[in-house]
Amino acid sequence: MKKTDLDYNHLHSRLLEEMNARHIRNELKTDTIALLVFGACENHGDHMPFGSDFIFPMELAKRIATKSKKKNIIILPAIPYGVSLHHNKFQMTMSLESHTLEIIIEDLFNSIVRNGIKRILVINGHDGNIAAIESAARVIKDKHSEVVIACLEAWWVLVGEITNNLFEVWNGLGHGGEAETSAMLAVRPDLVNMNNAPIQVIPKLSDNVRIYWKFDELTNTGATGAPRKATVHKGIQALKALENVLLKFIDDMDRTNWKYGLLLK
Repeated sequence: MKKTDLDYNHLHSRLLEEMNARHIRNELKTDTIALLVFGACENHGDHMPFGSDFIFPMELAKRIATKSKKKNIIILPAIPYGVSLHHNKFQMTMSLESHTLEIIIEDLFNSIVRNGIKRILVINGHDGNIAAIESAARVIKDKHSEVVIACLEAWWVLVGEITNNLFEVWNGLGHGGEAETSAMLAVRPDLVNMNNAPIQVIPKLSDNVRIYWKFDELTNTGATGAPRKATVHKGIQALKALENVLLKFIDDMDRTNWKYGLLLK
């Protein structure tokens, strides 16, 4: 069974795939926020589902739309494929080329803007997507300077930084590691098999200079970090921390009518 403490009875009014034309006519306003999730489909070890990178962010998006004071947030269908070339050695990796994802994102952003929405919030679930999201956002921002595009780029990094030593190993980091596994235990425990969680793997990498590795150079299991340290409690705490970040972001932006920087003057 899916683990959730939310009442989703009225969530259909936020999910674009479940809305009809009348819903859109009634809900679409000048201050509507379009919420997009970008994920991936790839091996996360023997204990985690291939869709982890969009399942968890989509749950987070639903919670934000449900809990926010702002009532006209529209959640677009999640994009379940990402740039996963660095995971290609692992079976059934579904990957887009970076330029393909950039075009997809630009097209989606253009569609949103064409419909009069000028506030876009992205929740990204996969590291390989970050460059493509930024590139597409820069292009759209150059064409439409009035549009605000914001992105939670790497929740798996942020959550370890804001939860005050919640995680025991490597600040929760890892692909299918302590934080990701905990997050999935919190939202879809039926898809996680802790009996199959691999042993801890902490790759030896430079702290200051980035190496563009292939994932099979870091692990033989499809997972890194310490998944056996994951718990439902840690996942719930991580989920709440991320909710608070995004809810506060929306509240803060609403207070300034989504103006920032020099535009506030």
